[in-house]
Amino acid sequence: MKTTTHTFKLDRWQKRLDGLRKAHHVPGVSLAVLVNGEIHELASGLLHRGTGVEATSDSLFQVGSITKVYTATLVMQLVDSGVLDLEATVRDVLPEFTVPGTEAVTIRQLLSHTSGLTSDFIIDTGRGDDCLTRYTKACEELRLESSPGTVVSYSSVGYNLLGRIVEVVTGQTWDDALRDRVLAPVGLACTVTLPEEVLRFRAAMGHLGGRGRPNS
Repeated sequence: MKTTTHTFKLDRWQKRLDGLRKAHHVPGVSLAVLVNGEIHELASGLLHRGTGVEATSDSLFQVGSITKVYTATLVMQLVDSGVLDLEATVRDVLPEFTVPGTEAVTIRQLLSHTSGLTSDFIIDTGRGDDCLTRYTKACEELRLESSPGTVVSYSSVGYNLLGRIVEVVTGQTWDDALRDRVLAPVGLACTVTLPEEVLRFRAAMGHLGGRGRPNS
């Protein structure tokens, strides 16, 4: 069987990236493509329109809810090591979590977004080591949006609770657990979670724009 070897044409993809960025009013972007075991890196635009700092392939961008993958990885590491059970209820680990109807909600249901908890509960509990503890406490005012295990519904609340579960089981903050158990072992030295750590790198700022208008 003949094997087809794909050649990455950097100029072609740079032109394509530049065009898409402009067409969709994106201030700055970076792209990495893996071809035949080789990583090709590209960037386009600006990190901030106000300063004109250029986006580069080593610039940091906020990853948002991709951190849920990190949290899930931490949880599954603890499951693999035998210190956490996917079928355990949330209250087995977090007895302070007392939302009515969640008595039987399991860690597996939090991971799979089937807990019945909302995604739209945003509250600023600061950035101290107890921020997830206070977030869990604030969840007392919530009510289930569906019966546990019956509906798949994206829930940031569920993953905040998983972050707190990681803290309780490991005795570390979520940030420290992520760094020590995931980021450092795989060499992700440029992946950080705190603003003061970002200062060491070129970093993109958030941009907001109305529908059909350039971000500013």
